[in-house]
Parts: sequence; C-alpha cells; structure tokens
Amino acid sequence: MLSETPFASLTRYPPGARTLFCLPYAGGDVSAFWAWRQAFDGVLDVRVAMLPGREGRIAEPGALSPELIARSIAAHQRTPYSIYGHSMGGRVAFEVVRELRRLGAPPPECLYVGAAHPPERRETLGRWTGLGDEDLIDELIHRLGAPPELRTQPEVKALLIPALRTDMEWLRRYRFVRQEPLDVPVVAFAGAHDQEVAHPTMLGWARHTSSTFRLHTLDAAHLFLATHGDEVARTIAEGPRQGLADDEVHVWLADLDELPEMRAAVDELSPREAARAARFRQEDHRRGFVGGSVLLRRLLAEYGVEPGARSGGVPYAGTELTYSLSRSGGLVLVALTTGREVGADLERFRPPADEQAFFERVLDERERDEFAALPEELRLHSALRTWTAKEALLKALGDGLRVDPALFGFAGQRPGATWVPEAAPEAAPQAEWMTERLAEWRVTHLPLGRALAAIAVRAPRFLLRFETVRQGRLVRPGVEAAG
Repeated sequence: MLSETPFASLTRYPPGARTLFCLPYAGGDVSAFWAWRQAFDGVLDVRVAMLPGREGRIAEPGALSPELIARSIAAHQRTPYSIYGHSMGGRVAFEVVRELRRLGAPPPECLYVGAAHPPERRETLGRWTGLGDEDLIDELIHRLGAPPELRTQPEVKALLIPALRTDMEWLRRYRFVRQEPLDVPVVAFAGAHDQEVAHPTMLGWARHTSSTFRLHTLDAAHLFLATHGDEVARTIAEGPRQGLADDEVHVWLADLDELPEMRAAVDELSPREAARAARFRQEDHRRGFVGGSVLLRRLLAEYGVEPGARSGGVPYAGTELTYSLSRSGGLVLVALTTGREVGADLERFRPPADEQAFFERVLDERERDEFAALPEELRLHSALRTWTAKEALLKALGDGLRVDPALFGFAGQRPGATWVPEAAPEAAPQAEWMTERLAEWRVTHLPLGRALAAIAVRAPRFLLRFETVRQGRLVRPGVEAAG
C-alpha cells in the first residue's frame, strides 16, 4: 500500500507557479478536470489526486485516505497552493486541510469546494451502497446529472463502478467531528439547477472557517466542471468580477462585533444618520447602528453608487441598483441586485415573549393549521422561518402593497425550496388580485447557523453570490487593515 497519494499534473507552468491540488467527485478521476488543462495552462500548476481504484491504481487495495493526501502535500509542496474539491472531493479536501493543520504544515491559501454538502450533513451517495449497479447508474443520471449514455457504455461502467463503490464506502463511514474552524478562506461554487446540493445549503460552509467565505452560484447542474469549468477557473484565477450581472443577487453578511473600526466610523455618516445615532440611549445600540450604516455606504461604493436618502423602509434604488438591509443582534445582512426590487430579513434565534400571540399575528389560517400539527419543539423555528420570508417580501414591496402579514403566506411549501407567496383565505375579496401580484415573487431562505434569513426577489430565478465581511475587508482608504 502506498504511503502517499500520487498526483497527475495537467498544465505547463512557470517556475514558482502556485499550485492547485484537485480532488474529484465520487468515482471521478483526472479526466474530471480536463477542462482546466487549457484554462490554467501557463498560470497554475494544476495537480489532480490519483485516488484508489482508478487510473494507474485500479488494482490497488485500500480506501480513500485524506491523511495520505495531506501527507503528500506536506512532503512535497514548496510554493503557495490552494485545494479544490468537487462534490465528495469537497468533503475530502476539508479533511485534508484539517490534517495539514494537525501536521503543522503550511496551510493552503484557499479551500475551494464545488457542489458539496457541508461536512456535518450526510451525503446521499453514502446511503446508496446497497443499490445494484444499474440502479446506481440510474441515480447518478437522475440525481447528479451524469450523462444518460452511461447506461450503454459497459467499458466505462466497468471502470467507474469499482471506484465509485470505494468512495461511497468512505462516505458511508465518514463521521464529522467538531473542531475549531479552519483559519483558511473558503470559496464555494454551487449549481442553481443542482438537484442534490441546493445552493443555499452550501452557505453552511461559512461556519467552518474563521476567515472569509464566499459563494458563487452558476447557471448549471451538479457536474458543472464539465459545462462551466472555464467560469470556475476564471473565478479562481482572477477572483470575483466587480459589478452585478442582470441575473444576480449579491448578499453580504457582517458580524459588527468583529468590525470595531466600522462601529466607530461616525464621521462617515450623513448628518441625518449622525442625528439618529445620537438619539440611541444605549452605546451598544448606537455603535450597531453606526456600523450597519457605514457597512452599507462602503458596500454601495464598491458598486459605484453613492447612497441617497431612504424613507418609509423602501429599498433605495440608485441608477439600476437596488438594495435592502436587515439588522438583528449585531448581525447585518445586505442584499443587492439590479433592475428589480429586493427585500432582505435577518432574525437571530430569540423566542418571542408570547409565542401564541406571535403565531396569531404573523400566520394565516392555513399556516396556523400546519403549525398546530408540528411537534412543539419545531414550531418556533418554523414560525421564524415563515416570518423572515414575510418580512423580506414586505420590505421588497415597500409602498407597493401594505398588507397585514397574516393576509398572505406560504402554506404547504417545504423547507429548502424556493417559496412563492399566496394570498390567504382571509384576504378575500382581494385574494385574486393579491395572488396575481404575489406570484411574481420568489423567496429564498439562507441558513446561517445562528440566525435565519430570507431574501425576496421579483424574478422567477436568479443566481446568488454570498460573501462574509471580515476584519480588513471594506476598509476605507487611509485606514490600516487589521487582521
């Protein structure tokens, strides 16, 4: 059995070039990254792990081992490097970085994960170990977007199935062990049409780094390396492009407790904002308002927009850019898009003083019936999820539709899906008009661990980009970045 994991180099590269170590999806091999041979040629040294059961290791015994991969990287890497893992490879890459930390080896500059569940969630493939070969192929095609031609290619299946089963066994046995978050930036890529890993699910990766986190959503399915490999490569090589595409919504999350410089930047406020800040009696509330206002101003400057006056809770629209801001318990969420309305709401987990009164105030009749059928321990979380969806929509609508939140709702819509609001039975006789108007909107939930959030957009579909603001990011000119 090998004491290390060999890597195949895909590109020509200049001396001292940065290295990108790549870990394929379950059953995948070097060919999974062939699209990057040209995309990174002359730029990066792209090396793909040769895992057991494939390429030159078809007959080699032994299971997949993040420890051996980490040992290989630690023993031979002499230049700055990053790691990319796709689907199962994302989970393997995460454990490789943890093992590198345990070994005391230099960490990667960045961990890139594509179409991968956060490590605390069970992977579906790990539950497919009992399927026969043909049923397994069918699941790969229907759930993961593998090409249908796979059914009629016996030579390909003969190579794929043994490697796939080796990887599935590793996933079945995998158990996430909680440790300190990685001190490594994490950049995630998701497919908007991925039926296995919904793009909001990948926000869970933010909890596994104390550094920055960013999510890019592609107009693609699960195996987007084959269809959008150039787009992923461009983002890795150049970083995120500036500005908003027509089909994008950008969402930024900041914890103001981690951004003392913003909380103290009173001189950046407008006279109106400064006067409002001065009216806060509690210093912590005042500094929170200052931090949120400064964050918004600096974000808008990044998009080339000067903030203007806002009134009545209506999201500000300057040029084609529209935004919405929400605060809760020191957290600030900002959603930005172009050419359409957007609303954002953020709620930290805090039980209301009177839960029953809260349910009656925010839920329509159908929703109250659904909540009554839930186990008691699930009701509050579900009610808060519904409330964030309603608040996000009301913020987006602004003066366009002022209604009681109990007059529209999301009854019958499952967690994890995009929600479409509907008028409640109590809204008659205006229910038909409201339903037609509300049907234009889509609400997406953002699972943030310690908080619930939702964004409402008047569009049938959009691509989400999400980023956390850390110390040293969005620092104004002339101020030294800390951290």
